[in-house]
Amino acid sequence: MRVACLFSLFLLFFSCVSPRQVRPRWGRGIEKRIGQSPVFAQGFTGFVLLDPATGRVLADVHGDKYFTPASNTKILTLATCLHLLGDSVPALQTQRRILNEAENRSVLLVRGTGDPTFLHPKFQQWQAPFEALKNSPDTLKIFPRKSNLERFGPGWAWDDYPEHYQAERSVFPMYGNVVRLGREPGGYTVEPPFFTKNFLGPLLIERLKRREHESLWALPLPKPGEPPETWLPFTRIDPGELLSDTLGKDVEALSGLEYEYVPDNWQTHYATPLDTVLRRMMHQSDNFIAEQMLVVCAGQKFDLLQQDTVIRWMLDSVLAPLPARPRWVDGSGLSRYNLATPRTLARYCNCSGRSNGRSACSTCFPAAAGTEPSPTGTPEQTDGPGFLPKPAA
Repeated sequence: MRVACLFSLFLLFFSCVSPRQVRPRWGRGIEKRIGQSPVFAQGFTGFVLLDPATGRVLADVHGDKYFTPASNTKILTLATCLHLLGDSVPALQTQRRILNEAENRSVLLVRGTGDPTFLHPKFQQWQAPFEALKNSPDTLKIFPRKSNLERFGPGWAWDDYPEHYQAERSVFPMYGNVVRLGREPGGYTVEPPFFTKNFLGPLLIERLKRREHESLWALPLPKPGEPPETWLPFTRIDPGELLSDTLGKDVEALSGLEYEYVPDNWQTHYATPLDTVLRRMMHQSDNFIAEQMLVVCAGQKFDLLQQDTVIRWMLDSVLAPLPARPRWVDGSGLSRYNLATPRTLARYCNCSGRSNGRSACSTCFPAAAGTEPSPTGTPEQTDGPGFLPKPAA
């Protein structure tokens, strides 16, 4: 009887052991080393390690605490894209309107979807929608879309407006919303050429300068050892002017007052494979792509290019079962307002990797770190298959 009682007490004790106590010894060793590390002691660190097959927590350091997730926010954007988008990204929408059937005169209305890959230098293989516009015999007019999209997200560092990693958001982005400044012996090259007239110099100044609300740059004299190319964000311009210059024919951007109603039955033109876009978003931690892809998702779900709408919907539905509701305000993680726990992000990655038919984790989260910012001012892959999103600073 005494043995039976002791055995029962042992079973009761074992059943009451917390998940932390039954973690493997090596998992507890990881937690201890993080706690004793002089590097991690300089800040507040959160870390969660899960078994991908079972979801069991193997190591946990402050996993239930909220952190500013920085580029780990892209995990939530990735979740939205995988849930709402198909195999390819919707590049733009068109609708043909007959003006005079007898004279065979018509206009092709074009409206943006937020697609970040339209004329983007890294996605030149997938520009069929642009070629369709180029070959169209109709008069082209850009139709406005309802959107509350500001050029920068809430909580962004506005002083970073000239930096390559903070290109402005827009409804109809082109060229990644950046100008590529190339350096050659004796001078500079500008792509797209539309912006060539917007560069002054070279001048006797120390560094390249741009006013915040103008796409005008002052160039310094070339210096030895400079990178061959730099990406420079431009501020919002008339999309009709830029597209017209690229196509070599007239394009007019309509104002919202020129039509009393929004036409139905838009034809959607698809372009870049979704997996290709998401790999770049995660491998290069591309902020611009992350921001715009969240806009694309909003348009796909609600026909409104508004990030906050699709964020609320995701948090209330798809992401509702996660351990702790994130505070989520943008697509890239540039905002200091974002908050998430390591457990929440780890749990989504694990569940997605086990249940998503497109094997999101295997394609978008490479196992080895191997990407560093290139000297050109654009993040590029250098060695190995890629890297995980950047930790919070």
